[in-house]
Amino acid sequence: MKRTLISSLAFAFVLSTAQAGERWLHVRVDGDADSERVRVTFPLRFAEGILAGIDTTDLTRGRLDLGGDADLDGFDVRAILAAVRDAPDSEFVTVRSEHDSVRVAKERGLLVVHIDEDGGDRVRIRVPLEVVDAALRGPRDQLDLAAGLRALSDYGDIDLLQVDGKDERVRIWIDSKDTGD
Repeated sequence: MKRTLISSLAFAFVLSTAQAGERWLHVRVDGDADSERVRVTFPLRFAEGILAGIDTTDLTRGRLDLGGDADLDGFDVRAILAAVRDAPDSEFVTVRSEHDSVRVAKERGLLVVHIDEDGGDRVRIRVPLEVVDAALRGPRDQLDLAAGLRALSDYGDIDLLQVDGKDERVRIWIDSKDTGD
């Protein structure tokens, strides 16, 4: 009886601390048959808590110091992203060569980058513009990673990165499941 009561209380505690709508970050890396497989899954609020505990030269309490290079040699990233955010859905950059192609676009509130390389390697990046805006709200020479994570936790399920290479596959996504399946 005592074990049942303790088990029930422990279960009730776990249920009470779990937040409805918890968002989970997943990372999956698969190589060829002889390579290791990597699976990482944790709640976004955990990542934000970890960031808050880091205090190094370049990363302090969730803010990444860009070292005064936020304009990236004459490019004002904030101004460019504001223009992208305010623009209609469109394909902004397309580069095709004999061996590679790159596409940068805005689609349904997402900044989308597609890279296809000779040999079959493919990269797909999809980042909600709300997340980019949140990360850029801080001082000019900083990227607020914690604010970006908070914005991402308010976003729905999304694949952020997919890399399909001849030697490995990588996928990073956010959803409401606590498993990386």
